[in-house]
Amino acid sequence: MDEAAKETASKDYEIMFILAPQLEGADLDKTKQEITDLIIKYGGTINFKESEKRTLAYPINKQNLGIYLTTQASISPENLSEISKQFKLNKQILRHIITQLETAKAAPEKLRPIRKPAPKKVLTPEFKKPATPETTEGKLEEIDKKLDELIDKI
Repeated sequence: MDEAAKETASKDYEIMFILAPQLEGADLDKTKQEITDLIIKYGGTINFKESEKRTLAYPINKQNLGIYLTTQASISPENLSEISKQFKLNKQILRHIITQLETAKAAPEKLRPIRKPAPKKVLTPEFKKPATPETTEGKLEEIDKKLDELIDKI
């Protein structure tokens, strides 16, 4: 595989390290150089972003402090597992995590319209129309007539 093919096959990752808290100055630079050499050995490139000493949420290897080191690297996905194994072997690296950075995706050429589901039919009982004053008066008169007829029969 030539260099151009390797460049297109590599993906961008963010790697976060928690380093031993006793690393200072030259020792910290030496550990950074070891990480850089390892990634370059597997055909990647690396860019260090930041490092700061912070208190850990829980002790790691009986350490309550750690140096957080954030980097970005372009690495071939085939080499990730081997690089991760090498990080685990380094005693100065307490923990590490590798996450793939999102790449900008091309917008789809044609967007399909979103179909809304048909409204559900709600079964409701039929109600009679409320009586208006004119109809209630007429009904009351009819009821009075029938009552009078029944009373007369008795």
